[in-house]
Amino acid sequence: MPRHDTEIATVVVITVIILGLAISITLAITLTGPFTKHQEVTTDQETAMDVVYNLIPLLNDTSVYGFSTTISAIIWSNWVGRLADTTPRLRFVRMTMIIQKFAIVFSCVLFYIILEYNYRPYLLYIGIVLFGCMLKLAFIANNIAIEKDWVMVMTGGDTEAMLTVMKRIDLFCKTMAPVMIGSLMTFGPSIGVIIIATWNIISIIIEYQLVFQTYKAFPKLASKNKDYVQSRLGEQAPLLNELPDQSFSNVSTNVSSHENDSNNEIEEVEQRPVSFMEYTHHKIFPASLAISLLYLTVLSFGGIMISYLKIVGYSDWSLGALRAIAGISGMASTYMLPYLSARIGIIRAGVWALWFESFTLVPVVLSFTDWGSQSFWGHIMLFGGMSVSRIGLWVFDIAETILLQQMVDNSQIGSISGWQHSLCNVFDLSQYVLTAVISDPKDFIIPAGVSLCAVIAASISYTYFVKQERGHLLHIKKLA
Repeated sequence: MPRHDTEIATVVVITVIILGLAISITLAITLTGPFTKHQEVTTDQETAMDVVYNLIPLLNDTSVYGFSTTISAIIWSNWVGRLADTTPRLRFVRMTMIIQKFAIVFSCVLFYIILEYNYRPYLLYIGIVLFGCMLKLAFIANNIAIEKDWVMVMTGGDTEAMLTVMKRIDLFCKTMAPVMIGSLMTFGPSIGVIIIATWNIISIIIEYQLVFQTYKAFPKLASKNKDYVQSRLGEQAPLLNELPDQSFSNVSTNVSSHENDSNNEIEEVEQRPVSFMEYTHHKIFPASLAISLLYLTVLSFGGIMISYLKIVGYSDWSLGALRAIAGISGMASTYMLPYLSARIGIIRAGVWALWFESFTLVPVVLSFTDWGSQSFWGHIMLFGGMSVSRIGLWVFDIAETILLQQMVDNSQIGSISGWQHSLCNVFDLSQYVLTAVISDPKDFIIPAGVSLCAVIAASISYTYFVKQERGHLLHIKKLA
């Protein structure tokens, strides 16, 4: 690299590090710990995945990486969830955080060696895949611990407001990560991985402190006896106001009158893991199946759709702009959910969101017909439908998370969440198998149609769940 370019790159690295520190310190001062921690973790995950998917094509092995990480999530997610149930909270979150940073930094080191020295690239690629599996499992573990457990304890069971803000942060990071990585890669792949590795080494100090501050601010996090949360569900959880008396009594019977006031973290408690059959017979399963089915889709701005659109002639800048629009649309859902929940309740908000997504994806599938692919209106149907459908997708995503928290016993929420992550990854893998079998871009309407059917199946599954819980779908008397 010429000296002038090296000096510019050095200045860029230092500037990015300083700006990153300034932003993190500002966030730590102005935001609460859990929000800042979530922003850090989500940004790290999204930037790491974008770096990988930008650089792995250089080795012509993108499919191996995606297949391996997804298989690892299918096999090990439930085990990770059981660890979340049995391991003291602070220890578990710190462990997942360190594993995340370790995986990202060492992946960047291996990429740098490959890019600069071309030293045994395929041997090092095996290491990148292994670190990728570690990263995915650590991210799942962190998601289960923070979103499903810590938030429940911190809010006393009324999780809607905090989850909505966290999802907004999540979607913002998903929108900005490709832009940030694209900007970094303009200075060359080697400089990009150096910046990412450096930032993750620095940010671990910030995240470590934020986790500890949050833990100290909420003494109940020190106890794995979670009965105190359930004892408040009847008073604070908005979901229970919607359930019939029988469902309410079922939840109430799980509530223990004992409340552990110890501020010291207890050791692991022997707990019987939830089997897959128990998971499928749990009352939350139809809703859990619905969220899992949504992963069998090519009708999003994911890797498969982006690859197809590039083949048919879309430029990178136009795809970037369209992804940004879809991201903004998704963030709008985080403002709509509280309104819908207040008006019709969280359960019905979910069913309306899913059927809304189903109907808005119909024109997307039609855009892949011979008429749609050659028409201006076909392009409008494609991008307009996908962007608007994100509202329904993310409204349901938040609603299902709230339902999972409030309807699953807290001693089992990690294990149940682990099974759900495994099921999500089964359907995620299915979309890649589908497009591998039907690989001709001219036949893309087939996987698009299958994706629409999966969304409709998810809507039916969740509608069944609503009928089981509420005893009805519509207020006939009110309609009359």
